[in-house]
Amino acid sequence: MKQVKVWDPFVRFFHWGLALLVLASFLTSDEDALVPLHVRLGIALLAILLARVAWGFLGPRHARFRDFVRRPREVLAYARQALRGRPPLHLGHNPLGGAMVVAILAVLLALVATGAVAYAGPEFDGVLAGQLPRRAFKAVKEVHEALSGLLLGMIAAHVGGVLVSSFLERQNLVKGMITGWKRAADGPEAGGTGPGPVSRLVRLTAALAVGTAAALGLALLLGLPARAGAASPVAADLLREYEAAARKANPSFRVLSPAEGRRLYVAEFTQEGTRISCAGCHTADPRQRGRTPAGKNVEPLAPSANAERFSDRGEVEKWFKRNCKQVLGRVCTSEEKGHFLAYLLSI
Repeated sequence: MKQVKVWDPFVRFFHWGLALLVLASFLTSDEDALVPLHVRLGIALLAILLARVAWGFLGPRHARFRDFVRRPREVLAYARQALRGRPPLHLGHNPLGGAMVVAILAVLLALVATGAVAYAGPEFDGVLAGQLPRRAFKAVKEVHEALSGLLLGMIAAHVGGVLVSSFLERQNLVKGMITGWKRAADGPEAGGTGPGPVSRLVRLTAALAVGTAAALGLALLLGLPARAGAASPVAADLLREYEAAARKANPSFRVLSPAEGRRLYVAEFTQEGTRISCAGCHTADPRQRGRTPAGKNVEPLAPSANAERFSDRGEVEKWFKRNCKQVLGRVCTSEEKGHFLAYLLSI
């Protein structure tokens, strides 16, 4: 037996980078306030996923799909051998491992696709809002959540398979994916040459270009970076203060919600017999210029389209005091102000 360099740097970077992105995506999936970060993680996932798919055709021998994608009967035959404790040694992915790689890639791409559709829907006022029934977006969101559960199960199966294969093959497969080296039987498979350094660089550049182009295209489709306007320090401080005050006033309060802020923005209230809402003056999209009932132009309310908005603490409080009284007929609570500001900062 000898040690052979099997996994190239990009395959190793993809493997561990993917693990970190998936972990971060799960950690940001349950809080409304983290939706913008969750979406950006999804775009990053798309970039490395498609770069890996391209590398599956352009990369060195053991990175290519043709090296480890096998017919179902070959996968089943390998599984039977593994159950007997005598699986043949494979320098690259074994047939079961190769099937898992393809399955995980497919599920992750489906997660990115369904997540993008859900984010582009009416809940987040995306480009698809009004194009499909609301129930269709709800169904897509449910599929997205179901795929997340499926992915967790696949990850558990993958980790278990790696541990079992490491035991049966008597080598550390985790270490191999870190160093790139694996134990191999003597013979022709242990040798072999790949493309030269210039050719490898050109191919790697092409694979990365595929992923980058796809990520940029999705970002533009979802309205980024227009939705990525950085909050001013004042707005960020106020957001934290509103959240702390809301938690103190309401023990059941959990987190500020852009979706709840959106609901407040479009909700209509009756004042002196007239229906009134924030969206009535500022339009359905607070990134656009609005107009008061008296015909006066109003600059965009969202900081991403108007950097001066919510940049002066005194003006912010005056704005909330005046507009809450005008629309709601009362002073807004800290929780309401926090939800509202969280929404405006998320678009």
